[in-house]
Amino acid sequence: MRKAGLKNFNFALYAQIIFWVVLFIFILGSPQSVPASLLLLFCHMVNFYFVFSWLTPRYFEPGRYSWFGVAIVALLLTLTPFRLWIETHFINRPFLFQRGRHLIGLVLFSELTLSFLAFLFRMALDNYASRRRADQLEKGRLETELKFLKSQMSPHFLFNTINNIYALALTEPYKTRESLMKLSGLLRYLLYECNQLVPFAKELDAIESYIALFQLRYETALNITLDTQVSSSDMLIEPMLFLPLLENAIKHSDIGVVPEAFIHIRLQEEGGLLAGHFVNSKSTLPSRNEPGGIGLQNIRKRLDMLQSGFSEQNLQVRETANGFEVFIKIPCT
Repeated sequence: MRKAGLKNFNFALYAQIIFWVVLFIFILGSPQSVPASLLLLFCHMVNFYFVFSWLTPRYFEPGRYSWFGVAIVALLLTLTPFRLWIETHFINRPFLFQRGRHLIGLVLFSELTLSFLAFLFRMALDNYASRRRADQLEKGRLETELKFLKSQMSPHFLFNTINNIYALALTEPYKTRESLMKLSGLLRYLLYECNQLVPFAKELDAIESYIALFQLRYETALNITLDTQVSSSDMLIEPMLFLPLLENAIKHSDIGVVPEAFIHIRLQEEGGLLAGHFVNSKSTLPSRNEPGGIGLQNIRKRLDMLQSGFSEQNLQVRETANGFEVFIKIPCT
């Protein structure tokens, strides 16, 4: 057996132990003496493991089918005389006429059956190993892509925030410390804390910090409301799914540009999921192609990485006369 097989298929060892114990009990119950049963079991094990450990991986798996067939025939020609000698001198089978082709037929049938079982067992293990390796490669690919998607926060926002804090240091230096702390906390969350499930409280803090930092650009208060109806702030959620929706709402709402612009956010538990409802006004300005922003398509990919097809029912976008609505539900534990 290959080393990889031993590592990946611990259940295979138990399956073989059970198989041989059951077979030994069956042989012993024929009835036969213990030494005779052990001798017959040894013959069966030689057959089984020769096919399982050597013939199948050496000849069949590389596609050398003719050599595999020749090797099976050679194995049977070698084992059959030894098996006949055991049957003749040690095994008691009163139900079978112990001469001629009847005995040879029994021996050939049992040895061929064991060879076939060994072959099937080996192929099943190798197929399972291949599937596990493929799953691990796919999981690694998805994790890499997920980390990349999480990292795609708009640099436009960061540049503006830094500029705003610089201007704030000149006009209202007493507010600079608080703003820098918010920016530092937000960056720490985005860079270091988003590689696993996070408490809802952390995502909420990131949203509030984002809003507060965006507000620095304007002297008048912006019409951005955040309503949360969550019983436990310690529930674990997938990070960075709500924050990009806020970024999109800001980008497409004219907030801070048009006095009537608005963004309303509601987060609540709903049917075992954490539901988000984002409503924003519709931009009346020409379309802007700003750099950054991961977009709704990115959010869909994130949701589908959690569970295949999850985004179809749990991410909905609706356009109204006055703006846009985004409904999103994500798993929470």
